[in-house]
Amino acid sequence: MVGRGIIALLVAALVASVLTATASAGKPTIERIHVDETEADPFLTGQCGVDVTVHFEGQVIIRTFSGAGAGPAEIQTINILATVTAGDNSYRIRDVGTDHVQIRPDGTAILMIIGQIPFNFTGVLKIDLATDEAILEPHHSLEGQVEDACAALTA
Repeated sequence: MVGRGIIALLVAALVASVLTATASAGKPTIERIHVDETEADPFLTGQCGVDVTVHFEGQVIIRTFSGAGAGPAEIQTINILATVTAGDNSYRIRDVGTDHVQIRPDGTAILMIIGQIPFNFTGVLKIDLATDEAILEPHHSLEGQVEDACAALTA
């Protein structure tokens, strides 16, 4: 399962490269994406040693701002339930939060990943998009969640 943080970094890097040094807090364009798909999960299959599939269900809302001045460039609100299964066993996890690209008055683009990232962290991760340097790292690890999932899937 590809983590939301990696996807967010790729999207944010694209947004930052397209933007000039400024953004606007004006009225955004809004796109709502309903997610309802099932696929093989190579990450958990490798970690747990059994064939694992995952069903994603939920919604992503993308707000894109344009114009001049400092402020938000893009805000993605994510609420996805992932149900992973192996045989008759299942485990549920949520990917919830907001990915926010903010343009500072000096033109610096900052990505803030806020929420719960399955198998990774809860909290806030801030990244300078020009340098890919973490400015703020989350303090709440979800270490052990993979082991919990594997225990449930192989019971």
